[in-house]
Amino acid sequence: YSEIAGRIIAALERGTVPWRTPWHARGHRNARSRRPYRGINTLVLQTAALEHGWSDPRWLTYRQAEASGGHVRRGEHGTRVVLWKWLEKPDPEDPEQMRRFPLIRLYSVFNVAQCEGLRLPRQAEERCFDPLERAEAVIAGYREGPTVHHDSESAYYVPERDEVHIPERARFTDAHGYYATLFHELAHSTGHPSRLAREGYRTAARFGSERYSREELVAEFAAAFLGSEAGIDPSRVEQSAAYIASWLRVLDDDRRLVVVAAAQGQRAADHILGREPVTREEGPPERA
Repeated sequence: YSEIAGRIIAALERGTVPWRTPWHARGHRNARSRRPYRGINTLVLQTAALEHGWSDPRWLTYRQAEASGGHVRRGEHGTRVVLWKWLEKPDPEDPEQMRRFPLIRLYSVFNVAQCEGLRLPRQAEERCFDPLERAEAVIAGYREGPTVHHDSESAYYVPERDEVHIPERARFTDAHGYYATLFHELAHSTGHPSRLAREGYRTAARFGSERYSREELVAEFAAAFLGSEAGIDPSRVEQSAAYIASWLRVLDDDRRLVVVAAAQGQRAADHILGREPVTREEGPPERA
């Protein structure tokens, strides 16, 4: 259990926020039986997929890979999941009564992306994506922005490589959710030293820390401003308000930070829209 809990905690520390997911999470399932994984196994497999960038939700044991006409690539490591079921046996104190007890066993599975030569049924095709013209214009207008990769199970920005990773467009529940999420990650990229050089990018910020929370507020305000510019569904503003409130709780509900974050969010949005020259900005003042 400590091994499994450790993987989930590590994902949280990397900044994977589970409640901001306006896309369809692909249900992790066994590639042979097609049975979905449940409970803690869902979290374990999702964490492994995020860590390694696997977009395929199908998994196999080593023997199942061979039975499917393929094999696990040399050097690949499995992900440990839990098999548990209830068994019954006679109660030693009362043989006429049956006693139930759990059988718990760990075993390893491999993502389809770790295998070669598999003969598996094709997955259902993804839904079509209908782009929003004004939102696409905002993205195209971001001069010398970060590289955007549609290759992940979550959405995040990598400052060291100046890259945004986001799920494929067709995975989102609608186009508005896609652009709202992308705008949030693009807003983070404006803090890069080559752009506005926000204070949070000069030194690393620990997940959940005050500085990390400040940056989340800035990015969400910027995403809301960009969404207004791009014609995003107004209901997304209410979702932004809820997200901002969640980070304010980390900041002890210091409402002064809302004003500071809104101003920095406006600068981030203006930078993406090309409405002002690139200037460097100082971070918000520390609280007394």
